[in-house]
Amino acid sequence: VNITKLVNYLAPHYKVHVVVYYRRFYDWIHSFYNQLHKRPEKQKGKVFLSFVEWLPQNMETYFHTTYSPAVYQRYKHSTGIYNISVANMHYDAANFDSTEAFLCEHLDQAPRACEVARFNKKDSVNPSASSNWMDWMLFRERFRRHNSIGLISGEDERWERIEEKFNSLNMTSIPRVCLPDDMKDKLLQLSLEAEMALTPEWWYRSEEGLEGLKFDFEEKINSQLCVIDTKAILMSPEWQIFLTELEVS
Repeated sequence: VNITKLVNYLAPHYKVHVVVYYRRFYDWIHSFYNQLHKRPEKQKGKVFLSFVEWLPQNMETYFHTTYSPAVYQRYKHSTGIYNISVANMHYDAANFDSTEAFLCEHLDQAPRACEVARFNKKDSVNPSASSNWMDWMLFRERFRRHNSIGLISGEDERWERIEEKFNSLNMTSIPRVCLPDDMKDKLLQLSLEAEMALTPEWWYRSEEGLEGLKFDFEEKINSQLCVIDTKAILMSPEWQIFLTELEVS
């Protein structure tokens, strides 16, 4: 958004109030990665990097240019901005609704709009690509790269059997590759910095604040923020037998 043009267009009849939504960095960067990679047509001709491979190359760049603290500072120092506030998506997270938060907490003098938002509140739906879908995309790309059974193209009917086999995997117990310790530490450090920069002291010193962040981070860093170990899967006895049968079929 060209904020200078927007301010000039609205002035003097309207005041510009910017609302920045705050989501913890480790969650945001993972969701951002999924958004970048969820469209297969945009990945043609590119090496499909897993989240674990992609993050070290991109984490600090996006933190300092695209993530909420950078956006906040950019608008804070823009001429003509009347006010800038932060919508903390982790405050009462179980009931957080982005539309309700905007209309009820950040939009001045709009009680009717707030009332309608609360009345029509729906269960939130995350449009990001599901983890299983991203796992399959990564698996398929790695399988293509190390094709050992002579698959000719994406039209080969054996792909359907491979996908069926993949979908039968128990996703809670398959081998995964996680971030190295130094990257885990850096990701946590940046997440803590952002929490302190964008939320009031009473919040980040509460149990829901920094302590809650650390607990949630530890829950996810060795599970949701890891990726499937394609090599280990393909080299397992079960998959070796399956691939042998597939090659001669």
